[in-house]
Amino acid sequence: MKKIIPTIIVIAAASIITYLLISKDKPFEEFYTIGDDAVSSVNKVTGLEIHPRVDEIEEGDIKIFSFNNVDDMLSYSVKYANYLWKNEGYYITTNYHFGKQEDGKIELAKNSSDDGRVIRINVDCYTNNSFTVILSLINGSLVMRNTNEMNTNEVNTNAGEVNTN
Repeated sequence: MKKIIPTIIVIAAASIITYLLISKDKPFEEFYTIGDDAVSSVNKVTGLEIHPRVDEIEEGDIKIFSFNNVDDMLSYSVKYANYLWKNEGYYITTNYHFGKQEDGKIELAKNSSDDGRVIRINVDCYTNNSFTVILSLINGSLVMRNTNEMNTNEVNTNAGEVNTN
C-alpha cells in the first residue's frame, strides 16, 4: 500500500505535465521554406492566429497552406499578397478579381535562389471564409517585359511572365 500511493502521485503528475505540454499552442511559423528559399508566413505578415492545414506534394516542391473559418479573409489574403509584392520582390503574374470578390485569385512569382527555378505563390480565396496559399518551386525563369510599350489607356498589374521549361 505504501508503494501504491507514490506511484499514483507520479502517474498523476506525469499526466498533468504531459497534458500541459500537449495542449499548449504551438508557435506560428515565421517563414515557409521551399527548396533553399524562405517566404514570410501569413501569420507573421498579417497576425492571423489560425494554424493552417499543411499539405506537401512532389517531395516538398509544392506546399499548400489552407486557412479555414477566417473572419475577414479578404483582408488577410490581400494584406499577405501586398506584402509579398511590395516587400519581398514578388511580381504579380496573374490577377483574377483578387480582393474584389470572395472567390478572387492572384499569382505572384520571383526567381528562386536555385538557378533555373521560380517560386510561384498562388493565393486563392473561397466563398466559405477560407483561403489557400500554394507555394511551388518550378523549373523555368521569370522574364520581364517592358510595360512602357503598352497602350496608355490599359492598366496592367502584370510585371512579369513565368516561362517554364
